[in-house]
Parts: sequence; structure tokens; C-alpha cells
Amino acid sequence: MWLLVVNSHAGKGKAAEHASEFAELLVKEQLKFEIINEITLDKTIEQLLLKLESNEFTRVIAAGGDGLVNLCLQHVANTGVSLGVLPSGTGNDFARSTGVYNLDVKEIFNLYVKTSPTQIDLGRVKGSNADKWFVQVLSTGFDAEVNSLANLMKWPRGKSKYTIATIRAIANFKPLIYKINIDGVIYDQPAMLLAIANGETYGGGMKICPGASNSDGVFDILLVKPVSRFVLLTIFPKVFSGKHITHPKILTFKGKTIKISAPTLSFADGEFVSPLPIEISNISNSLNTWLT
Repeated sequence: MWLLVVNSHAGKGKAAEHASEFAELLVKEQLKFEIINEITLDKTIEQLLLKLESNEFTRVIAAGGDGLVNLCLQHVANTGVSLGVLPSGTGNDFARSTGVYNLDVKEIFNLYVKTSPTQIDLGRVKGSNADKWFVQVLSTGFDAEVNSLANLMKWPRGKSKYTIATIRAIANFKPLIYKINIDGVIYDQPAMLLAIANGETYGGGMKICPGASNSDGVFDILLVKPVSRFVLLTIFPKVFSGKHITHPKILTFKGKTIKISAPTLSFADGEFVSPLPIEISNISNSLNTWLT
């Protein structure tokens, strides 16, 4: 059975419209489904847990943005339940990584109904007060500061919020001393930010680790060495095209298990995870989803 989970606030009502259209298509094909459309986050989680505990649902479709995808992910990862998305949020990076970002609802429906799900990798992060899954990117340092500021801002909405948060963060941010363990190899490195990528993009299409694959069993890791505020501002716009990767102050690695310690926070898929230290593991074939 299908389970539609709706964030009715996402996309100025777009998520609710997409979910309604998807539901009509399910009815037309005589496919059984139920809908979760709660006002609060707590009620959404409560209902999601209740439905999944029944073992009646094999497909969960998130009608919303990456925040809702991340919420659903925590409860379907490594369970065999398939997760899809009707992209209706600000970032929609999971939709980009699975190839449905530019599809309309009927095209997504046909993909989900007529093709079999495949398995992709996930990241699992454990910290002092967290044990969470992520599908795209975990970020620390400057990126985490931007996320933290953006989450506190009620205006503006959309991508502009992250641009303003970036400018604000640059004004006060200073490099951090990281201790990084990548598959047993230890680095002590001052850095502006450290990102662990399972997928290529975050923040609404920013290609933080160009070429990162969610099916190769390893993370792509990016570290930005200490740079001036001016240089950081010149690097930032290039992230949208992935051209930042050749900058001499950027280091890249690959790894399956990473331990990080530094006086900063971590965010994954735009959601707060934990203060550092943390340990991140690449768990192969741990999510069922559909790819175009």
C-alpha cells in the first residue's frame, strides 16, 4: 500500500496540490493508499510511526521539500520500504539526485508505478545526542553556521534566505581546527568548512562535491582551508556550477567511515544533527527509491 506524507505548508500550497493530483492517479489505477497531512511536525511523526508499524505500507511518498524527505528517511532507511518524493520545497536536492526534479506529477507517478525501486547508499551519523540518516550532504563549520542562521530567519523565504545567511556568517566566522579520521588516516587541519557528500548537491542545487554518487559505497569529502572573507565570497558563487573544486585552497578525499572533531555543529540535508565530535558511515544499499 502507498502512504502519502504531506507538508501542506511547502511551496505555498504546492505540496498539497501535488499530493491531491497523485492521489487522484492512485484512485484511477485502483491502488490502495492513505494520506498523512497533519498541521504539526510532532503529529506527522506520530502518524508516520503508527502507519509504518502496521507493516501495511511498502511505499512512502513525501510531498514537500528536503526537510520532509529527511523526516521520512529516519523511519524508512534500512527497512525495505521505498521512499519517493513530489518535490515541492525550497531545495529539492533529493529530487535532483533521483532525477524527478523536472518531472510533473503524472510523470513521477508513472515512474513510481511502472518501474521497480532500486537501492542507493545512505549516510549514517552518530553524535553525542544523535543517530540519524542522511541522503545528500552533511556539513560542518561555515556551512553549519549558514544553516543555523537560515533556520532562524523567517524572512525572506527560498534561496534568498541562504544567500543572506551566508553574508551574515562570513562577517564573523573564523577557521576551526579539525581532527579528521578518514578510514583510519588522521588529519589535523585548520579549515573553514568540511562537507561529507553522499549526493552531489545541497542547498537547492549547489554542487558541493561534483560527481558524488549515491551508489558507489563511499563519500566524497570536501575541505576548504582557511581563506579570507573576500576569497570565500569569490568561491561561494562557483559552488552552483561545481567550478569551485579546482581552487588551490580546497582539498578533496574519498572515504567510507569518517570521524570528525572540532568546536562546531553538524547539519545533514539542511537539518541539525549534533555538535561534534561525530562519526559518519556510508551504509550501502540502505534505501529503496526510484531513479530516472
